[in-house]
Amino acid sequence: MNASIPADPPRRDARRFAGFTLAYTLFVILFGAVVRITGSGAGCGQHWPTCNGEVAHLPRSLETAIELTHRVTSGLALVAVLGLAFVTFRHEPPAHPARRLALAAVLLMIVEALIGAGLVLLALVGQDGSVARAIVMPAHLLSTYALTAVLTLLVVWRDGVDRWSPAPTANRTLFVTCTVALLVVSATGAVTALGDTLYPPQAASIDARLVEDHAGGAHFLMRLRVIHPVLAVLASGLVVHTVRAAAKRRASAPRARNASRATIAFVAAQLGAGVLNVFLSAPGWLQVLHLGLALGVWIAFVLCAYEDGFFERA
Repeated sequence: MNASIPADPPRRDARRFAGFTLAYTLFVILFGAVVRITGSGAGCGQHWPTCNGEVAHLPRSLETAIELTHRVTSGLALVAVLGLAFVTFRHEPPAHPARRLALAAVLLMIVEALIGAGLVLLALVGQDGSVARAIVMPAHLLSTYALTAVLTLLVVWRDGVDRWSPAPTANRTLFVTCTVALLVVSATGAVTALGDTLYPPQAASIDARLVEDHAGGAHFLMRLRVIHPVLAVLASGLVVHTVRAAAKRRASAPRARNASRATIAFVAAQLGAGVLNVFLSAPGWLQVLHLGLALGVWIAFVLCAYEDGFFERA
């Protein structure tokens, strides 16, 4: 392990800017869930980037106000990422990984905007329960996960030094497997959340809900609802095993241990929220909390991989 080099003031400020950008982006993501839950995605009609065909639109309904606010906050997130890229290129040398990460953040933010625009222009919002929406929404969430991972690495990759030797091949394979598992769980979670919003469970007991979801005439989103919790439990066990093993390998590193503990804590909280989600029939506030905890698991996991040397060159 190389000796730690204190960051100079400009780099320290840039790191804080990256932290702010990540926190603000998380707020925008959670606000996007509010848009879906309240059915406000169609609040500006089938218009983008204008709202109901107007550049400066005065909202006349709550749904329009929510959608327009989300668009404004999303635009500010793009501005923040562009500013972060400018600061990063100004203070980091040409070969520094942070420059590539900053470019990736800009590209991913543009992808996010284009997917959001597509949802509106193709009318895959509001009460739409089509297959197309069930495909685009998980894709939207996966690009969101990639963006948050990149921003997280920008926050911590400002030391400019390698702290660990590259992770062994077996460790990398395990982290890759966990990454795939988390992304699959998140994608199925997006489909489940859509189903919970459009077709809230009506039966009182779990058994009755399973019958309800698989009865004749049940919408495909209802039939898919059972997949997410099963995959979530399996993936949680794999993630906990992986991060505990990583912390054991880096036993002398407090940050590695803390990242592992944070990941396990978020996994436990996420599973608890998932159980409540099922028993309480997925109320809107709990869906937002569930998504927030899922992002917490993801960010803590990325930090754990970083501390284990996963992103170091072999």
